[in-house]
Amino acid sequence: MSFQFHNLRSGAATSSSDDQFAQTVLRGLSGKPKCLPSWLIFDDRGSEIFTEITHLEGYHPAQCEYEIFNKQKQAITDILGNQTFRMIELGAGDGGKTQILLQYFIQNGLTFEYVPIDISEGAIKTLVSSLESRFGEGSMSVTGLAADYFDGLRAIGEQSRVRKFVLFLGSTIGNFELPSAGNFVGNLSECLNEGDYIMIGFDLMKHPKTLYAAYNDSTGVFERFNLHLLDVINQKLGANFVKERYVQQGQYNPQSHAVESFVYSTCEQVVFIEALAKEFHFTAWEPMQTEHSYKYTQLEIEMLAEKNGCRIVTHLFDANKHFVNSIWEVKK
Repeated sequence: MSFQFHNLRSGAATSSSDDQFAQTVLRGLSGKPKCLPSWLIFDDRGSEIFTEITHLEGYHPAQCEYEIFNKQKQAITDILGNQTFRMIELGAGDGGKTQILLQYFIQNGLTFEYVPIDISEGAIKTLVSSLESRFGEGSMSVTGLAADYFDGLRAIGEQSRVRKFVLFLGSTIGNFELPSAGNFVGNLSECLNEGDYIMIGFDLMKHPKTLYAAYNDSTGVFERFNLHLLDVINQKLGANFVKERYVQQGQYNPQSHAVESFVYSTCEQVVFIEALAKEFHFTAWEPMQTEHSYKYTQLEIEMLAEKNGCRIVTHLFDANKHFVNSIWEVKK
């Protein structure tokens, strides 16, 4: 079985990505209030810090998903059946939770290819190498792609005869506003064929104090993650953010139904960004939103699937029903 890595973020793709990064920062810092999307944080170091978050005891989305995979791996195997399939994971990171399924599939003699896709080249290289060390003698092939989600899907789209099983885990769907989530799922289903499967992790609405505790850890990992955004902008765009002049706080917003993280300027200051040739003024304690994690109801999940050409196959819940991995079948 083969273990390969391909970087699709070189040349024109990298140039386009860099321009998108710069324009997103310009729009976000020019707005009132200031707001920058969390995907900007995910360079190699940002991905490493987020992996730390998923291992925090109080971060329930990751812990619930580990529970679901351990308890429901046979149910997932039954849905896939005995035919060869291609499992594609969008935003694979370190693949920690997914390896529960990979090991179980191999133990049960399934023949499949695993295609982890992530914008972090370092994360994908490390994952492919670790999978080869652990599963090199099994029935699984691995093709790791450093790419944007849909660039990666298009790169493997010509291999259409094998059923695809696409994973989008860890409540990443919650980073989108509801209309954008619908657009994302619609684009995803259009990239797939009749009968392909999608499994998406959704963090469910629950007690606001539980949500607050999950996004405000006492060890400060969430703050390091959010403040790393300033490092990334400094490195990529030649900005002069002084990270020590900012602090982070997460809170549940009942109007948006999302946990929102903000980076606050602790003093009045001006930041110059060389690549944009522009200064940005921050007043003392001015907030800048850096994360948005929408919390779903089961009805919203089912409507999202049905409006975008998918049929609900099953919902897999953790014991407390704090989280669900929803499996859908694409219908054309």
